[in-house]
Amino acid sequence: MDSPVQLPGIRGLKFTLVAGLTLLTTDALFAQSAGQNDVDALKTQMNQMQRQYEQRIEAMEAKMKALESNANSGSILNTRVLTDADGKEGPGKAPAPMLDESFLKSLTRNFTFNVYMRAGVAFNGSGGAQGNTSFITPDNYVGGGRSTSRLGNENDFYTELSWNQAHILGDSPDLADVSFRATMQAFSSPQKTSAVNTQNPGAGVGMVEGYVEMKNIFKSAPEVTFWGGQRFYDRYNIDSEDYFWLNTSGFGVGVYNIHLGPGNLYLAWLGNNNDNLNEATGFNGSNGLSTFNNRSTVGNLYKQTFDIRYKDIDIGFGKLSLILIGNYVKGDTYESSFSTFARDPVTGVVTTGSTTGVVKTQDMYGLGGGAIWEYDFGNKSMLRISGLYGYGATDFQGNIGNQINAVNNAVSNQFNRGLNGFSNSVQNLNGRSGGGPFTGGEPFVSVNPVNRNTEALATAYFVWNPVDCFALGVWANWEYNDNGTQALGFDNNGNLKIASGSRNIVTVGVRPVYWISDNIAIQGAAAFSYIDNVRNSTGTAAYGRSGQTGIFTIAPTIKPKGGFFTRPEIRLFATYAVWSNSLKGTSASGGNPPYNGNTNQGWLIGSQMEIWF
Repeated sequence: MDSPVQLPGIRGLKFTLVAGLTLLTTDALFAQSAGQNDVDALKTQMNQMQRQYEQRIEAMEAKMKALESNANSGSILNTRVLTDADGKEGPGKAPAPMLDESFLKSLTRNFTFNVYMRAGVAFNGSGGAQGNTSFITPDNYVGGGRSTSRLGNENDFYTELSWNQAHILGDSPDLADVSFRATMQAFSSPQKTSAVNTQNPGAGVGMVEGYVEMKNIFKSAPEVTFWGGQRFYDRYNIDSEDYFWLNTSGFGVGVYNIHLGPGNLYLAWLGNNNDNLNEATGFNGSNGLSTFNNRSTVGNLYKQTFDIRYKDIDIGFGKLSLILIGNYVKGDTYESSFSTFARDPVTGVVTTGSTTGVVKTQDMYGLGGGAIWEYDFGNKSMLRISGLYGYGATDFQGNIGNQINAVNNAVSNQFNRGLNGFSNSVQNLNGRSGGGPFTGGEPFVSVNPVNRNTEALATAYFVWNPVDCFALGVWANWEYNDNGTQALGFDNNGNLKIASGSRNIVTVGVRPVYWISDNIAIQGAAAFSYIDNVRNSTGTAAYGRSGQTGIFTIAPTIKPKGGFFTRPEIRLFATYAVWSNSLKGTSASGGNPPYNGNTNQGWLIGSQMEIWF
């Protein structure tokens, strides 16, 4: 759009040049009386001067257009006028600068802000608070999430706030293209007195991302991008379950977008540790004094992840990505606290407690990989199918928590086997081969279950947006996990049971959305989940057994058209769940009143907001 106001200095210069040329012409007319020779000489001089002035005028006009163009460029010299809400210029208002996109971009210096947030509240079918109730199959996925469906089945407030600064060093092609991202996380579950109150249990605030990216390092391949810091690294999930089945996020360094053959190479080295050790202090059976300080020669267990991906391989009908992941955890000897139980052989009464012992574990290794295939149908519709297999310390998660849990569970199993007389299963318990309670000496267990672990999974996720008023999400997945050791526990009648170290979970679900107007929709979800062996939940009917969970949700929603993933959403919901008798009192029923007793069904009714941008 051309500016309606010209620069006054340029316009005055035009008038001056035209006036000067007119005076010269008048002088030439008066000079005709001086004689024909003088007239000819004067005409020649006039022609030369006219050409010079025309050249100067052309140069000045070009300069004027350039200045006017700059005035329209969105800089602070912008002369376009502000308009009212209808796009009309306000009456009687003088021209004023307009804040266009490029002007705002110059002010923010390529800064952007991203948000993910969900917030809601619900009550159960008995009229009480939702509390910890979420209908999730026990012995859940290694990658977490909700092994049924998340719609109308979340009990927390959760948000991620991200700050992004691009082109920190400038936009020049001669400079490295540097960007920075920081993400703050806040959550509160299940309290609903405020969004986040860190004095309540289950609430917290922290930083989950802080990293730098640098590209244009190599002028011949400016797209190659280096990064370092803490980040969510190339995660994959099934959003309808909040299930992150490939998530090696953590601290580290990496490089990606290396064009190699038909695909792009991604390389990363990441690390993760929990503050899980207590410097291996043990106990002397005679006086209770600590005698094993500084036994640890390693410190906290540390999980290293070596992540190689070859992505975006065009195979003619979609794109293929290949995954190869290796893991390593240095073994150590350290102190650990864990739960114990013993069943009186006469009365059958089970007594629970806890103890502290010294644990020794060897180095832990892992290797795994697989493939991910994606097909883009257009209109934001896609199909993604994956298959992964890992052995040892490789579970396709960056977090070391699964490996620490495997070690601690194995230690707990060894103690409980000894306490309950299973002598033939004790690997190294207090230096003895027999069972029975500990009476003295150093509680010491040597275990190494992680190197026997196995993780295998297959997922399918289909998102379909065929028309403006309808969208659909469909998912199906299977996960097999073997924690490398058999578990000892008891059922709800106090009977001791040995549970297999492996389990399978199979889930299928569907989530349709139908718009009855541009911004009002009805959506729902139905999902079914089956587990063949519950390895946790000792003390319940589920321990060592199989079970099923079904969940059904209806949710009138305020939601803009545009597809399955349009946000924000403001929704009311009613969720009904039913589970097999074998899963009573487990996480399938929320694990707390009113559904932790002799019932196999329940309701959640409430509201929720979800937004991301």
